[in-house]
Amino acid sequence: MTEALVVLGAALRPDGRPSPALTRRIETAARLFAAGRAPWALVSGGPARGGVSEAEAMRRALVERGVPEAAILVEDRARDTLENARFAIPILRAAGVRRAVLVTDRVHMPRALAVFRLLGMPAAGAPCAAPTGRRGAVYRVHEAAALPLHAARAAAIRLRRGRH
Repeated sequence: MTEALVVLGAALRPDGRPSPALTRRIETAARLFAAGRAPWALVSGGPARGGVSEAEAMRRALVERGVPEAAILVEDRARDTLENARFAIPILRAAGVRRAVLVTDRVHMPRALAVFRLLGMPAAGAPCAAPTGRRGAVYRVHEAAALPLHAARAAAIRLRRGRH
């Protein structure tokens, strides 16, 4: 079964460099790619301040870490997790990918997996560490609220497509 790492976007710094959260995802994906986990890495994340998309920042960082440009697929329109899946899945299918290995923070993983699976892409997780302390608590509350909303939106899309 052909797999691809799917690195989900996170914030960029004002100067266009990856934030600590995005850096964790990039480093995890680079390690997994080097270990032969998948022949492709798809980076997904839309426009940010300064004109550089999250996907472009991730692409550059993966190349710097030894991932060949030819092995990187780019989705640069997504603004949230649902759009990551909606826009990435057609790119993955066109490349012959049958299963996504999602690279995101551990706390974000349940939502990401639910959305990709509901939209018809089998997925496994390769979680990164998540923030701790106060920032981590805020993140967990955000994810607890976002998961049912995104799952409901993904299920509605699936129903409209006729996949029950």
